[in-house]
Amino acid sequence: MSDGPHKSLPLRPHWRTFAQRAAKAAYASDEVREALTYALKRDVLQAPIKKIREIMDSDTLFPSMRIEKLEELRSRHPGSAPAQLAIDCAVAAAGKGLTGQAGTHAAITMAIEDTTRSAMRSIEEHYQREAHPRSSRYVRERQQAARRQFDCGALASALLSPASPPQRRAAKLPVRDGLDQGPPR
Repeated sequence: MSDGPHKSLPLRPHWRTFAQRAAKAAYASDEVREALTYALKRDVLQAPIKKIREIMDSDTLFPSMRIEKLEELRSRHPGSAPAQLAIDCAVAAAGKGLTGQAGTHAAITMAIEDTTRSAMRSIEEHYQREAHPRSSRYVRERQQAARRQFDCGALASALLSPASPPQRRAAKLPVRDGLDQGPPR
C-alpha cells in the first residue's frame, strides 16, 4: 500500500509536508496554512536577503547602477533557484523605480508570491498524474484555501523586520505532540 502521492513528489521535503497536509482531511486548514508558511520560509531564506537589502538601500546616482549590482550578486549565487528568483524580483522592483525598504519589501513579496504559485502548480500537476481525480481536486481546493488565508506581504515584512533575516534553520513547523494540542474543537 502506498503512503500517498506526496511521497513521490519531486519537490523538497518541506513542500512534501505541505502537500501531505493539504491531501489529508485530518489536518485543519490552519495547519495547512502553517505548512505553507513554513515551506515558503525555508525557500525564501535561501536567498541573499541581506545583500539585496543593502543594494536596494544604497545611494546610487543612476538606477541602472543598482541593477548592475544585483546582476553582480546573481553571479555569486549560481544554481540557487530561490536566490535567482529573489534577485529577478529585486531587478524588477528597481526597474519600476522602487528603492530602499519599499523596494526590498516589493522584491521579497514578489519572490514569495512566485514561489507559492510555482510550488502549488507543481503539487497540483503531480496529484493529477498520480492520484484519483477526486483527490487532486481536494488537494487543489485545500491549497487554494491555504493561499487565501496567507498574506505574502506579511511574511515579507516578518522576514525583513530584523536587521538581519533569520537563519533558514530557524524556520520550524509547529509540532503538536500533547493531548491538549489535538485538533481544534
